[in-house]
Amino acid sequence: MTFTVITRGFKQEFERWTDALETANGLRPQLKSWFIDIRIFDDKNLVWMYSKLRAHPEYIGPGTYDRLARLFMAEGKVEAASRQPWNIRGHQFNWGERTYLMGVINVTPDSFSDGGQFNTLEAALRQAHTLIEANIDILDIGGQSTRPGAEQISLGEELNRVVPVIEAIRQTDALKQAVISVDTTRTTVARAAIEAGADIINDISGATYEPDMLKVAAETEVPIILMHLRGTPETMQQMTDYDDLLGEMSASLRKQIDQALAVGVPMQNICIDPGIGFAKTYPQNLDILRRLSELAELGCPLLVGASRKSFIGWILDQPDPQQREWGTAAACAAAIAGGADILRVHSTAMVDVARVADAIWR
Repeated sequence: MTFTVITRGFKQEFERWTDALETANGLRPQLKSWFIDIRIFDDKNLVWMYSKLRAHPEYIGPGTYDRLARLFMAEGKVEAASRQPWNIRGHQFNWGERTYLMGVINVTPDSFSDGGQFNTLEAALRQAHTLIEANIDILDIGGQSTRPGAEQISLGEELNRVVPVIEAIRQTDALKQAVISVDTTRTTVARAAIEAGADIINDISGATYEPDMLKVAAETEVPIILMHLRGTPETMQQMTDYDDLLGEMSASLRKQIDQALAVGVPMQNICIDPGIGFAKTYPQNLDILRRLSELAELGCPLLVGASRKSFIGWILDQPDPQQREWGTAAACAAAIAGGADILRVHSTAMVDVARVADAIWR
């Protein structure tokens, strides 16, 4: 459904009724003539009108106010649905009550922070135990490095890295109820991971590399995290020119949300990620953290992954990602203050950071 605002010299389409109404009301002071009006159409039907000539400017016949009330109620239901809790393996994610933590397990030899540390089955399982014992909420398993400049590995290699780890976690008594996300941009990997026991798809491309990822999420009825990204890890840092950083990010994410809804992904199963460090300069990453709350208008839970990122190293003049814990703590606190629902982290130290930040800001 789209809403079109029309007056002399102006025509613009909106996906949300409240955005259209806000724009129409903003145009009122520009009406210099009594013979010009402002109209809002729902597809081809007139749903709102303003004119100085009319005794009741917004009244367009019987049922006007009922119709407007239904539009507000419909939008409210969509927003409410989008913030419904996730219930996964006995774990409930009540958005807004506290910050949930996603612990990274990179089963790769070349990830920017911990490449090579967990790329054996035994090491990955040890890290899974460590994270769960520290009350990390989600285990994020990834087999493809997405650091700047990273090259794509083969499909077979990614499957061989990811699926055995997920299967092993599900076969371990202390871990079998853990919530698992699979960090992949490939539909084949996502399907195999879900069959092995993964609960969430975490796609850094926002389902732009393989659009059928949205169908996988719809068919398997698992939540999907859609991240903002331009280009690929090999090219993304050459694509950091924006006229309106937050506006363009929001528009891109909204497009992916709409495409997910169109193929049957429920709104409540969609989470968004602004993509800190992905096709963003160091100052742009800071701007995103400062303005994070602006993404709340998209109506989805918000994941932020700032842990150990290079912008922190730039600020601290610290080239070693593993020596960026204090900077990561500051970035995580800023994200929580800005409304983040999930933080993707490498260290269990962020559990205490989140608890204190939640006590202050929630």
